[in-house]
Amino acid sequence: MSRLRAHALLAFLVHAGCSSCGPRAQRPAPTASVPAPAYAPMAGPVSVDLSQAQGDVQVRRGTGAPWGPVQLPLSLGFDDSVRTGVGGAATLKVGRDGTIQVRERTEVSVRQLLADRARFRLERGRIGATSGQTAIAVESSGSGAVAEATTGSFAVFTDGRGLVAVVAEAGEVKLTSNGGDTVLAAGQGARVVGNSAPVREAVPRSVLLKVAWPDQKVTREINVTLHGEADPGAVVSVNGLETAVGSDGRFVAVVPLLPGSNRVSVTSRDRFGRTADAEETVRVERRAPPVHAEHEGWQ
Repeated sequence: MSRLRAHALLAFLVHAGCSSCGPRAQRPAPTASVPAPAYAPMAGPVSVDLSQAQGDVQVRRGTGAPWGPVQLPLSLGFDDSVRTGVGGAATLKVGRDGTIQVRERTEVSVRQLLADRARFRLERGRIGATSGQTAIAVESSGSGAVAEATTGSFAVFTDGRGLVAVVAEAGEVKLTSNGGDTVLAAGQGARVVGNSAPVREAVPRSVLLKVAWPDQKVTREINVTLHGEADPGAVVSVNGLETAVGSDGRFVAVVPLLPGSNRVSVTSRDRFGRTADAEETVRVERRAPPVHAEHEGWQ
């Protein structure tokens, strides 16, 4: 190689640099690896199970489906309903430790199931709710009222025509309607009529039940008419048959009678879930009264 070409090559290497003969370029320090976050599945909706049933209890799967008998245990879903007849009662288990106590002559349905909240609709009757670890809300037919508790227990009654009564039994209960809202502490009650604002009311010490029994306890009639007075919104039964109660609490019942002794029983359950009873016995004598003949002697 000529001296001129050697100098030219040396100048090129000095100008451009040489990876094999120059200083090595420093590599960036490796970064610490970050572990991927663990997979956390979304919590499913809270479970509702019909765990206990006594007496006349029926269930319906979805709106429009026929009512049928109950086979325990039974898991309930959206729009499933439970109803009880005279003397019937049922218990719904909500989540781990929440409950809905379904009293007699009551119909309730499932309206919403979330991970930490369940919502029910009370069509008529009375239920007792205990929230546990799951918040429970109860809406009522014929009214915009919604009672909800995150911790504690409460009772709800509705006549299905717009009257709703709520009593807080433990903890705090929020009662909301289209007209406003209020918070009830344990032992406090309130009522809502239709969409009006909640009105606080004291829980009476005794249950109102007055019955005007017939003066004559022995009769030849085939029925007896009873007039009475109960708490407005109460459910009144005469010999097991429900009797309509007016807005003023007054009621009238015609009771058929059979020959012999007839036990007539009147029961009233007020909107706070308490009961009062009254009873009387009416005897029916349908035999013709004896005829007394008078004989006049000959003069």
